Amino acid sequence: MSHHAHSNVSSDQESHPPWNFSWVIENELAAMAWPKTKANLNFLWQNGIRHLVTLSPEMVPPIEESDMKWTLIPVVEFEPPTIEDMVAFISICEASLKKKEAVGVHCRMGWGRTGVMAACFLVRFQGLGPERAVSNLRRQRPGSVETYEQEKAVVKYHDFIMETRN
Repeated sequence: MSHHAHSNVSSDQESHPPWNFSWVIENELAAMAWPKTKANLNFLWQNGIRHLVTLSPEMVPPIEESDMKWTLIPVVEFEPPTIEDMVAFISICEASLKKKEAVGVHCRMGWGRTGVMAACFLVRFQGLGPERAVSNLRRQRPGSVETYEQEKAVVKYHDFIMETRN
């Protein structure tokens, strides 16, 4: 934990989970709505999240107040991410898992765009088929993966990794 000179002020240590926060896989991937406060970022840090991925260019967290690594993979709301977007997200997860660090992913509400990436995570690291990945995720996080196009993106990602695996 890094402590800055000013961090003895109690408000700096406030910690609240972002709205719609839950672990997809404990200590590996957490999904959530937009973390809008420093207290939200403190909560993520205290829970072992070291890399935060933002999918919502319209809703960016106050990341300059945190030591967390941060990546923006901009995806338009209700749109599916591209294969490149999904691959970029999964490679962040691969690097973090190697270091035994957790990743957090969010969009505005934590359902659509976040759901697609979380389902891709289940496909890649839990070996689930795309339909199973989406239904498991929806059981855990009702409302996840909001559109048919987003569902199809998970299938596309699954097909992509099956083709590239030899």
